[in-house]
This record gives sequence, C-alpha cells and structure tokens, in this order.
Amino acid sequence: MTTPVTDEFRELMQELIRRFGLLAADQTPCGKPLASSDAHALMLLIRAGEDGMLPSALASQLGIDKSTATRVAARMTDARHIASAPGTEDARARPIRLTKPGVRIATEVQHASRDRFARLLEHVPASRRGDVLDSLNELVSALQKMTSSSEDK
Repeated sequence: MTTPVTDEFRELMQELIRRFGLLAADQTPCGKPLASSDAHALMLLIRAGEDGMLPSALASQLGIDKSTATRVAARMTDARHIASAPGTEDARARPIRLTKPGVRIATEVQHASRDRFARLLEHVPASRRGDVLDSLNELVSALQKMTSSSEDK
C-alpha cells in the first residue's frame, strides 16, 4: 500500500539515482569511461586481491544474476581488465582476478570514486553526516532483508 511517505521516498530515491549519474551506461558516476557494473566489479576484485573471486561470488556481491555477471566478466576480459586463474576446465570454478591493466584502472576508479564522495559529503553539514550514514546503513539493511526474504520464497 502506498502512502505519501512511500511516494516521497520513491521519488527521492529516483532523483538520487538520476542526479548521481547511475543511469549512464558508458560512464561511471565519477566520470570514468566504464559501465557502472564494470566499475563495481573492479572495486570488488581489487579488494579480493591476488586470489580473486569465483564468478558466482562476483554475481552475488554485485547483486546481479549469473548470466549478467558472465557478460560483465566477458566484457572485462575483452578489455584485458581481468583474467581467469589457471585451474579446472570449468570456467565457473576458476577465480577471476585483475590483470595489471585491471589493477591500474581499478585504482583510478577507486581514487575518482573517493574524490567524488568526498566532494559530495562536503555539501552535507558536518553535524548531519552521521545521520546520513545511519540512514544509508538502515536502507542497506532493509534491502538485505528484502532480498533474503524474496530468495527464501
């Protein structure tokens, strides 16, 4: 059931997504010439380090289905940003990790992202920044609960 609060929340979230630049298919919100999904994959893989991660784990952490993750991985492989670790013949069982060019672009994206978020936070009064973080944590928690309850069905 929708309420005025629900409608306002929906409209504000949509405006946030648009203003932040998340709808651009060929550029990250921080201005890098990558799809946002690729940039997020780079960030996860740089955190994973040299061990990399399985494609299924990447899909799960990105919140996308395995076939979409396969397309992201193929695009990133073509760009020479990632490579599969040697191992089994089953590509799904081989971790993917960043290549040297992948580490370079991931580092660039990481710095650009940090700068963008720092500039954005500068426009939030210092006395309210904790409230913003608390609210975002609540939203993430709610999304996790919503996602896990829909997976249980």
